[in-house]
Amino acid sequence: MRHADSWRQKQALTNMEILIPGLALVALMVYVSTRIKRSAAKAFDEEIVESDEFTITKPAGFILPAGAKEQAFVAYSKEFGTDKADSVRQVTAELRIHAQSLEEVCESIVAAASKVVSEQHLANRSMILETENIGNGIALETEYSLIEKNDKVFELSVAALPETKEEQQRSIDALLASFEVK
Repeated sequence: MRHADSWRQKQALTNMEILIPGLALVALMVYVSTRIKRSAAKAFDEEIVESDEFTITKPAGFILPAGAKEQAFVAYSKEFGTDKADSVRQVTAELRIHAQSLEEVCESIVAAASKVVSEQHLANRSMILETENIGNGIALETEYSLIEKNDKVFELSVAALPETKEEQQRSIDALLASFEVK
């Protein structure tokens, strides 16, 4: 009888030796997971992006991808389109800086567009251009803010899927309105 009790006590101690580190590991995993989720959620908060040449505000619900090398700024919405556009973000914003004239950049955009919706020339060598493009059977409506300064043209394009553009319009307007060239 004593031998059975002794064996049970040893077994209980062995179980406790396993249980305590296991619980500590689970607690650590919950803590780390919570921190990761908070950090990921912060990536979608509003954020001001500033460089030596420009300032722009990324709206809430958008993310800045890592590794955008051909553009000075890239941000896109968290949400994707539907049906054929289910792999396309509802809104994508890109800022490119060109060593060309305003007219050359504008001509390039117009040549690539399926349709030019509007073209508005503003003061100080800047303009707003709206186009429609169809690629791979997917339509995109794009608004461009073009600003020429210091022998460079800053081209901010904000492309949106037509079926979700209305619900994303506030973010689109925030991107365009916040864009400033220094």
